Amino acid sequence: MNKNELKQMALHIKEKRKTYGYTQEEMAEQVGLSYSYYTKIENGCQTPSLDTLIKIASTLQISMDKLVFDNPRAIHPFSPDTHELVQSITESNREELIRCRNLLNKVISFLG
Repeated sequence: MNKNELKQMALHIKEKRKTYGYTQEEMAEQVGLSYSYYTKIENGCQTPSLDTLIKIASTLQISMDKLVFDNPRAIHPFSPDTHELVQSITESNREELIRCRNLLNKVISFLG
């Protein structure tokens, strides 16, 4: 993540925090961080760990992809078709996933 992307993510975290009405102190407490460390994240001066991002996303009740990428200046990393496919997979039950995996294995062996 480059510095510009970090700043954009930090701005998005700040906007979402304010939407929920949390102060920085309350947010730091909710996530289990020191106030100074949390403010560094929100100011774009500190790259949070994956664990910290998960805690922030959970506290703000937002998915990780939306937390990191959902702002007007960011480019979403997936095409609409890929996003639709990922959503379908996450909504599938175990049996459907097994069938999908078996089909993909057959396609891969055919192409290989």
